[in-house]
Amino acid sequence: MTTYNISIWLWLAALAPLAIIFYLLTGRQWKVSKAAPVGYLLASLIGIVVFGASLYMIFLLTLKGIWQAVTILYVVVPALLLYLVAREAGTFDVLRRGIAEYTPNNLLHVLAFGWVFSSFLQGVTGFGVPALVTAPLLVAMGVKPLWAVAITLIGHAWACTFGTLAVAWEGLTAVTDMQNPGGTAAITAFMLLLVNYINGFIIAWFFGRWQAIREALPAVLIIGSIQGLGQLFLASRTPELSNLLPGTVALGAVLLLAKSRWYSKPTAITDSQVMQPSALGGQAHESKEKPPEAAGDAKKRQMGLGLAMLPYAVLIALILGVRLIPVLQETFSAVQFGFSFPRLETSRGFVIEAVAAYRPFRPLTHAGTFLLLSALVTFVAFRRRGDIHPGGMASILGQTAKTSLPAAIAFLTLLPLTKAMEGSGQTVVLAMGIANFAPPLVYAFMASVVGVLGSFMTSSNLSSNILFGSLQESTASTLGLSQEVILAAQTAGAAVGNAFAPGNVLMAATATGIQEKTGAIIRLTTGYVLLAGGLVGLLAVLGAWFALGGP
Repeated sequence: MTTYNISIWLWLAALAPLAIIFYLLTGRQWKVSKAAPVGYLLASLIGIVVFGASLYMIFLLTLKGIWQAVTILYVVVPALLLYLVAREAGTFDVLRRGIAEYTPNNLLHVLAFGWVFSSFLQGVTGFGVPALVTAPLLVAMGVKPLWAVAITLIGHAWACTFGTLAVAWEGLTAVTDMQNPGGTAAITAFMLLLVNYINGFIIAWFFGRWQAIREALPAVLIIGSIQGLGQLFLASRTPELSNLLPGTVALGAVLLLAKSRWYSKPTAITDSQVMQPSALGGQAHESKEKPPEAAGDAKKRQMGLGLAMLPYAVLIALILGVRLIPVLQETFSAVQFGFSFPRLETSRGFVIEAVAAYRPFRPLTHAGTFLLLSALVTFVAFRRRGDIHPGGMASILGQTAKTSLPAAIAFLTLLPLTKAMEGSGQTVVLAMGIANFAPPLVYAFMASVVGVLGSFMTSSNLSSNILFGSLQESTASTLGLSQEVILAAQTAGAAVGNAFAPGNVLMAATATGIQEKTGAIIRLTTGYVLLAGGLVGLLAVLGAWFALGGP
């Protein structure tokens, strides 16, 4: 890794593109499709003028970003398609009524879907799917779209490191010479255990402040312990299953809690900023969007709760069927293709090595394929039942294209922005600046900040670990800090950072039709990131202090 003599001016130059993006989204409330191109142009200009990248280098880095954006859009568009098929069939009305009949407690509904179900999906698949699937479900239950997205992003953030069969954890082990993987995994899981409790309480706070926290206390303690302690027990033994197995048990616990004396009655909270007024008190929220034709109404009234869950049952079955059967996973993963890129170097000596197949696309195991197949299967099933009228597909495709276009523009500039910063050395300068000027215990805290920064830029726990894992390891060695603690802070911080990463926010906002609210969502989730990321940092300081000899 290139070493720079970092001045404050060089560091501020590297920070400028991220700062302008954050300001435009949250301060000026620009749409991300408008703010991202500004950030991209600034990052490219700074990369050329300050960091010594050539125009050709920026061009190739931009192509990398575009390719990465295309693979992400292949998740976003099918997820939106699945949502619109389900909405056109009237499944959300059925879900609202069925969930209210099973338990009328809206607070438990929000915790169950925004926290538990989204975390379960993260354990299974990740790659944005939890937010893309769960946020529309929360809207269906009467949660306001802005809050539905924020709650979902926060709810499953703790699960990002060991979710997706621990792919982010595997990324960290791949780029570091981890001396004690079991110990590092255990420290990471302990940090995420406490983050998980925070997630549950934050969602309750959003719902109804202290009154909701008191009402949610049994659920948060029981479910949080199942998820977090289960992950802590398994992380050092079988990290790939340490999130998925406890998440499955937690789903069962929700069903039992729904029939308990705590949650078998409507919530006592009568005024919630999160819910539509008509959805409180166990009353089903009536959608203002009516199906285009009334001919299928009788059929829709006959639809059971199980059939209404068909889109998501098909999705989960496909994912589990491929990911948990080794022979299918290996066979399907072998089908891949990607583009080669040459070795690139700035005039300052920052090098990006050549790659034969950059971020290879695996169509048979890609989350977008699972979503697309689920959408097609459920469309055929509902069309045959008469739940979707003959012109329904044209309407669904038209709405998908209309909603996806702004997201496509944003991703096609947001991802090239991150690649221009990463490839020209700006990202490393940001992290090295923090490392170079921080005393050992201060750096222990800042290790979490570096992880958060990586996720904010790349919208990925995995990418943050790959980008900064080696830097964190070498810095820990130089400063005499515990490698286990610093690497744990890196990946735990990266998990938390997913909650306000513009790319993740945009995906979930697009699925609920509020992509123009991206800045407002980031403002909502930033407070959580400061709280949870700060907790991870404090835990890292304590861990590093004890490793250095303690009191």
